[in-house]
Amino acid sequence: MRILLAVLALVITAFAGSARADTPFTVTGVEIDASAANALEAQTVAMREGQVAATRVLINRLTLPEDRGNLPPIGAETAASLITGLQVTDEQRSATRYLGELTVNFSAREVRDFLNGAGVPFVDAQARETLILPVLRTGDGLLLWGGNPWMEAWREGGFIHALTPIRAPEGDAGRMFIDAQTAANYDTQALHDIAQAFGVQSVAVIVASGGEGGVSFNGNIFEFERGEVVATTPVSGSSGGYNGAAARVIDQLEDAWKRQVVVRGGSAAEIRVTVLYNSLEQWSRLQTALTGASLISNARLDAVTSTGAMMTLTYRGSAEQLRRELDARGAVLGQDPDMGLTVTPR
Repeated sequence: MRILLAVLALVITAFAGSARADTPFTVTGVEIDASAANALEAQTVAMREGQVAATRVLINRLTLPEDRGNLPPIGAETAASLITGLQVTDEQRSATRYLGELTVNFSAREVRDFLNGAGVPFVDAQARETLILPVLRTGDGLLLWGGNPWMEAWREGGFIHALTPIRAPEGDAGRMFIDAQTAANYDTQALHDIAQAFGVQSVAVIVASGGEGGVSFNGNIFEFERGEVVATTPVSGSSGGYNGAAARVIDQLEDAWKRQVVVRGGSAAEIRVTVLYNSLEQWSRLQTALTGASLISNARLDAVTSTGAMMTLTYRGSAEQLRRELDARGAVLGQDPDMGLTVTPR
């Protein structure tokens, strides 16, 4: 049985890895609806309003409420300057009305320049991806796989683009590893097995009850290192429906993540690190982690060999904030008694 689970884990991990989006600069599920004198004008108004709404969603995602006081008004012209692409689904139109749902892609560089120009601290580094097991408490017992509207809310919510990205299993992938009761009992061995299968290090088990008239939820997020639970984060709350409840969970997690890593002012610091790797593929991934980190303004390569490199990093914030961001990007900032600060693959 363990061999079969190991084979399934390899298949699921390969599939999950190919589907990752890994960008907070995409906003999905923006509903647009406008009426006007004719169909073309209605579509124009709907698209303009939708772009502004998506921009506000993104700004709220990247910033904390107390830091938004310096933001200029976000109108149609500002929104359009930050957007690189649009996709409309579920279009409906009549002679005077236009409806649809927008997915909006933003330019990371333009958004950063806009927020920096306004003097607004922001976070655009995503935390580690979490796999969610949304368990629904019904009159007949607990439900996880098959016909679970709580699961569907997570699959359709676009939460992989959150600062704290969360992915729900597709179809019945994962059923072999865990059932609803085992998940709700917080069986850490089963949770660790499914985490390995999906190539993640954290699993959320969130139990919801109620329905579209009102949903309450509570649960925990388990973070694993070398097979052991190293951190547990509780979540709880309520909302008017499953989609709203899922969004409330994301709001809680994003707020906590931003408060951990946001940097307000302060001067830049410089450190030298030894980057250790066993292959060119590892070296490439570590380079991407370092050069793409939002806290690092410059990553200078000083020397390189087949198994290691010396680099000088210029960064803002604290060393702990830098460690958290690099960890989320797959790199571990550590300390070696002989080499000093090191960066290794996670």
